[in-house]
Amino acid sequence: MKRLQLCFLGAALAIMASAQLARAQGIFPQSMQQPTPGAAYQQQAPTLPLPPQYAPQQFAPAQLPQPQPHPAQPYPAQPPPAQAPFPQQQYPQPYPQQVVNPEQLLERLPVPPEQMIATMSANDFLESNAAAGPNEAITAKVAALEKEVAAMKAASKKLPSVTINGVAQMDAVAFSQDAASRATFDPIQGGPIQNGADFRRARLSAKGAIADNMNYFFQMDFAFPGRPTFTDVWVEWTQLPLLGNVRVGQWKQPFSLEVVSSFRYTTFMERSSLFQAFTPFRHMGIGFYDHSEDLNWTWAASLIRTGQDQFGDSLSTNGGNGVVGRLTHLLWYDEPADGRYYSHIGGAYYYNSPPRDLTRFRSIPELFVGENGAGAVGTSGQALPGPINGTPFFVDTLPILAGNVHTFGAENLTVHGALSFQAEAMAAVVDQIGGPTSTLWGSYMQVGYFLTGEHRPYDRIAGAIDRVKPFEDFFMLRTDGAHCYGLGAWEVAARWSYIDLNDGNIVGGQMSNATLGVNWYCNPYCKVVFNCVHSWLDARTGVQSETTGYGMRAQYDF
Repeated sequence: MKRLQLCFLGAALAIMASAQLARAQGIFPQSMQQPTPGAAYQQQAPTLPLPPQYAPQQFAPAQLPQPQPHPAQPYPAQPPPAQAPFPQQQYPQPYPQQVVNPEQLLERLPVPPEQMIATMSANDFLESNAAAGPNEAITAKVAALEKEVAAMKAASKKLPSVTINGVAQMDAVAFSQDAASRATFDPIQGGPIQNGADFRRARLSAKGAIADNMNYFFQMDFAFPGRPTFTDVWVEWTQLPLLGNVRVGQWKQPFSLEVVSSFRYTTFMERSSLFQAFTPFRHMGIGFYDHSEDLNWTWAASLIRTGQDQFGDSLSTNGGNGVVGRLTHLLWYDEPADGRYYSHIGGAYYYNSPPRDLTRFRSIPELFVGENGAGAVGTSGQALPGPINGTPFFVDTLPILAGNVHTFGAENLTVHGALSFQAEAMAAVVDQIGGPTSTLWGSYMQVGYFLTGEHRPYDRIAGAIDRVKPFEDFFMLRTDGAHCYGLGAWEVAARWSYIDLNDGNIVGGQMSNATLGVNWYCNPYCKVVFNCVHSWLDARTGVQSETTGYGMRAQYDF
C-alpha cells in the first residue's frame, strides 16, 4: 500500500508541475483554465462526428447565453474571437494558485521514500517507474538492491559457527566354520572364531564455518578397539580460483566410491574386501576438490603422508609420501525425477612411496567384531586396554619390501528407480626391491532393490552415495478399533567380491565373498541391517576353507 501511495504521489506531483508550466506558457486554451467559483461557463463542443439525426442543434453566436460577471469580481467577460465557432471565455482567478513544494510533502510521509523503494519487488518497481525510462528505473533498483544486501550482511549469522553431529552402531556377529577354517585360524587348538557384540562406531563431531570462505570439521570415535581417538580433523578454504576448495588435515582421501561415501549410507555392514587391502582411506595431507557448474563432473587430488598410526602420526625419512587423485562423471542424471535415474562412473589413482620401503596388503571377510584384551594391571586390580582381539585377516601378504606402489581404481554406480547396481575394480602394481614387479587385484559388484519403491540418492557435489529417505517413516499407533502404521523403507541386496593377493613371489591368498543383506530404514536417520556373508578362502598356506558369518546392526545418527 505504501508503495502505491508513493507512486500516486509522484504522478500527482508530475501532473501539477506540468499544468503550472503549461499555464505559464499559455499552452492551454482559456476555456480549459479554472473558472471562477459560481460562474457559468460553456464547455467546448465535442469533436467526434455524429450521424445527422443525432447532431446537436446549431446556434448563432448571438443566441448563445453570455456569461455573467462574478458577484465578488464584477469584471466583464471578454468577447469571443470571430474565428472561433464557439465563444471562448476567460475568467479571472480571484485566488492565487499555491505552489506545492515536493520536499514538504515527502516530509509528511510516515516512512522514508528510500525504505519504501527498498521493500518493493522488481516487478512493482519497474511498473511504477516505467514512465521515467529504463535507465532511471534500473539505477534506482540497483540502489535498492544494494540496501537489501547491506541489510542481509548486517543480519547474517555470527562466525565462527558450530553444528554437533553424532552416530552410533551396535553390532552382534556370529560365525560358522568348517574344520579347515578352524584349523587355519587356530592351528594349535582348532577353536572357532569368537562370536560377540560391540559398538562398531560411536562418534561425535563438530563442524561449521570460521569465516565466510573457511570451514572446519573435528570428529572423535569412542567405540572401535584401540580408541578413543580422532578420525577426521581438517580445515578448508572454499571458492578459491582454479583449485576451488583447499583442505588441510586428515580426512578420507579421494579414492574409491566406498571410501568417499559415508559408512552411514553404505548398503552392507562392512565395505568390500578391496577396501582394507588397496585404498589409502584416512591420511594427513593437503588437497583440493571441486566440481563443474552443471554438477556432472567432480575432481579431487591430495598430497599425503602414507604411513601413520591410529592417531594420524608418522615418522619416516625414507619414503612415507603419496599422491591421490579421483575423477568422476555422470553419464546421465534425471533431474525431473529428483535423481531416481542416473549413472556414475569414476577413476582414481594412488601413488605410494612406502615408509621405510615396507608395505602390506590384507583384508577381512567383510564382517567384524572385536574387543580390547586385558593389558597391564595396577594395584587397583583394573587392567588397562591391551591387544585388540577380533575377526582375523583372511588374506595377508605380510610385509613386502617395495620402493613404489601404483594403485588404480575404476567405479560405477547405476540407479534405475528402486534398482541399483554398483561395482568397483582395483589393481596395485608393486615395484619390489630385490624382486619382480607384481600385480595384486580385486573387484566386487552388488545389486540392491527397494521393496517399498525408494531409490539410492546421489551427492553430486562429492560424487558419492547419499542418505536414503523413506517415503514414510516407521510408526505404529492404536486408534479406536484399528491400527495405523508406517513401514519405513525396505531394501534387499546381494554382493559378490573377489581379491587375489598372489603374484610371483608374493603369496597372500585368494578370497571370494558372497553377501546377502536386508536393510530396514525406520526413517532417514535410523536403520537396521541384517547380513549373511559366506567366504571361500584359499589361504597363503594353501589350505582351502569356508566360513559363514551372520551379523545384525542397529544404527542411528543425528
